[in-house]
Amino acid sequence: MLQLMQQYIPGFTGKPVSYRNYHAYQTNDRLYVIIPARTDQDSYYELAAITAYMQEAGFPRLAQPMLTTEGQILTVYENTAYLVAEMPPPYQRKLTSHGAELAAFHQLGAACPFAPDTLSSYGKWSDLWTVRLSQAEKLYADLYQKRPLVHEERIFLDTFYYVIGRTELAIQYLNDSSQEFRFTEYDQPTTVFMKYQSELADTYVLPHGLIYDHPARDLAEYTRAAFCQEERKDTGEFLQSYMQARPLSVFGMRLLYARLIMPLHLFDQMEKGLTGTAGKQYEKLIFGQSVYEQRLAGLFGHMQVDAQTLEIPILENFL
Repeated sequence: MLQLMQQYIPGFTGKPVSYRNYHAYQTNDRLYVIIPARTDQDSYYELAAITAYMQEAGFPRLAQPMLTTEGQILTVYENTAYLVAEMPPPYQRKLTSHGAELAAFHQLGAACPFAPDTLSSYGKWSDLWTVRLSQAEKLYADLYQKRPLVHEERIFLDTFYYVIGRTELAIQYLNDSSQEFRFTEYDQPTTVFMKYQSELADTYVLPHGLIYDHPARDLAEYTRAAFCQEERKDTGEFLQSYMQARPLSVFGMRLLYARLIMPLHLFDQMEKGLTGTAGKQYEKLIFGQSVYEQRLAGLFGHMQVDAQTLEIPILENFL
């Protein structure tokens, strides 16, 4: 890994350390984190431009992707492409409301003077979900022919038509929501996380999980994780503090709801595998769906939003 770092900083020397399970190097005043690449170079060049803007515009806790001495953003080492992120200097952060902090992050990202292309998922959810459903259907077809099956694979086969039904419902709801005319300036794309959990609560934010999308994505993924927990984390305060700082339009609320209808957590888990520990986690999630859906039914109540008055379709009158 030291040879890799020397492609960014000639003659580089540093102490090898670990940072959030990534290889890293510590010098007297800097920490460099080496992250396996998940996409193409063009996306990472866009990412570098976004993070540079976010740092300069008022979010100094964001690590910055580095370029090699030849101007490349990714380096191949032992047949794997890597991104190197330079951590910012120590920073004293002021603790604020979690929801309000996420709203401020979105507001900053929305003001970015250029719009990423390859890094953007804005307006693409329906197509992306359709692709994932097709991949899952292929997995189902393959397992249907397999013998013998382990217990977790049988669980997957027995419950997959439920997953199909919820996915098709989410896509239908999302497509219907595209006709919603009640939107505002807050519906423009911004810098978000692929799957926001609580990254803004960390001292520093690594850049590789950032993309460009509708802000409802972060609200949905944080809420999804809370709904999947056995001891439900209260999302009401989080959602309300966000909306006080950056109100969601009816269009934004419908995107939030559609994304939570879509069982992405089940897709994520099935793609990790259906045997061993991964399979047991899928079984746990699928049998937790009744509780998840009970919590989803109370979503607008948590937000203190009257869905009936706003004529927001909900599942009980959408089916």
